[in-house]
Amino acid sequence: LKGLVELDRLDLGKDSSSSISGTIPGSLATVGNLRDLTLTAKRLSGTLPAELLGADAKGRLEELKVTGRISGTVPASYCESPSPKQGESKEYGMLQDLELGDNEHLSGTLSWSCFTQQYLEELRLDSTALSGTLPQFVDLPRIEEVDLSETKLSGTVPGRLCGKPGADPSPLQLLKLSRIEDLSGTMPEQCFKLANLKELNLKRTRVAGTLPRDMDLRQIEVIDFSNSGLSGTISDGLRRSKSLRFLELSRAGVSGTVPSFLNSLSLDGPGASCRLVDDTHSGNFQCPLPMDVPSCTRIYGQEIDCEYDYASPPPPPPRGFDGLDDLSPGMMALLLLFCLSGAGAAVHLVRRSLAPRKSIAEAAAMALEMQAGSRAG
Repeated sequence: LKGLVELDRLDLGKDSSSSISGTIPGSLATVGNLRDLTLTAKRLSGTLPAELLGADAKGRLEELKVTGRISGTVPASYCESPSPKQGESKEYGMLQDLELGDNEHLSGTLSWSCFTQQYLEELRLDSTALSGTLPQFVDLPRIEEVDLSETKLSGTVPGRLCGKPGADPSPLQLLKLSRIEDLSGTMPEQCFKLANLKELNLKRTRVAGTLPRDMDLRQIEVIDFSNSGLSGTISDGLRRSKSLRFLELSRAGVSGTVPSFLNSLSLDGPGASCRLVDDTHSGNFQCPLPMDVPSCTRIYGQEIDCEYDYASPPPPPPRGFDGLDDLSPGMMALLLLFCLSGAGAAVHLVRRSLAPRKSIAEAAAMALEMQAGSRAG
């Protein structure tokens, strides 16, 4: 490999070489002029070598993507900038892309310096056992994609993750924080006003707060607030979100009216999805629901009853009156008293109508027969 002097990108992903297994050698960092390394073969195991990236690196790797059965921790040096060499630009060798998702045995805490990388554009650590508290001081001016979903991180959503006050608009396009059970606090309002954001996912978190009326997510395609603590109403600002194709608000505290403008978005196209309530939770929206938003006001093709408790069993279907079978016990008693007048036809009526209820029918018939017999005598 040392002979590959000009090599700057190496992709040993699952599509190109699914049979690759073993551990990751730290010497990969010295291959050629390697700046982009992708190792996504599912059979890879072992730990992440410290000399692969960052301050302790033997090379100048800028992008690292590793998926497999990696265990251990993320070396703190990965997010420490290497000292520039003479003649190198200040960006050369600086971390731009760190993707370590889908390594369920990768644990430990992440160095806070990973959240202050001036050139970092992508940070994906989803589906790992990484823990620790999210730092509130974040300085990622170039960040475009952040996926920390299904981790053991805790704390609150840093406001500066969505941009620094007084700075240029954030380039953030993806923010996935779903299924982080210990993520709580109030969602920063600036996260609802990201002009470039395409996906915002807070599913199954304890993140709370009120949706701002002036929400401005013009490029948004996916919104998932299901099973979160967010509340408020569907913002009129979504009217500008012409690319919205996935809207999930079930089991959140969002309520109010369902705006008809949702029908003018992309929620009815191929692959689109819109759920305001689900089949196990009552709706919080005001009735009647607009009939011109079918994709959002139906479950399994059926119109949502926004005042019905979906957690309870469905009521029995109405049926017609089938004679005395439909009478309550109290009404039956009153009718028996009336029948005890001795009318012979009443005996036959009671026997026939109450036949399914054998004990009651037998008792009633016997009472009537006895009364009729006594009068005949």
